[in-house]
Amino acid sequence: MSDPLEEMYQTYRDPVFHYLRNMCRSQAVAEELTHDTFIKAFKGFGRFRGESSLKTWLFKIARNTYLNNARKFSQQNEIFYAEPELRASAISRDLETKMIIRQTFQKLTEKERSLLTLREQGFSLNEIANIIDQSEGNVKVGIHRAKKKFKQFYLEGEEDEN
Repeated sequence: MSDPLEEMYQTYRDPVFHYLRNMCRSQAVAEELTHDTFIKAFKGFGRFRGESSLKTWLFKIARNTYLNNARKFSQQNEIFYAEPELRASAISRDLETKMIIRQTFQKLTEKERSLLTLREQGFSLNEIANIIDQSEGNVKVGIHRAKKKFKQFYLEGEEDEN
């Protein structure tokens, strides 16, 4: 029989990393937060009660790890963003579009980014509600508003370019 902690790590390492990468925009920070998330999960595995899915429980740990880290950095008045961006003239149009989308995404609040990222990763409304401690109704409305806000920011950015 295989180790359940190893199975959890192998199954969820990449999804947790991608979630954290979307949240903080830094590969190095996302790797560190992913590591911290699994350490916390391994230490707390004995307290997992099964009231939610293992995936939901793990992503709640990941979100809390991100929030704690972001709070720590903001208290130290450090900037919590990615590596320096490449000049737009030096990259292809496809990469430029991805960069604009990432920048637009970062204009959203942490909660809005979490809602969109978790939904994009296939979480149900119920699972998202458990992760962020909100009702399903609030999650549904929050996702709708986050999409609308993202679209507004994106279109404003396009107008600025013209």
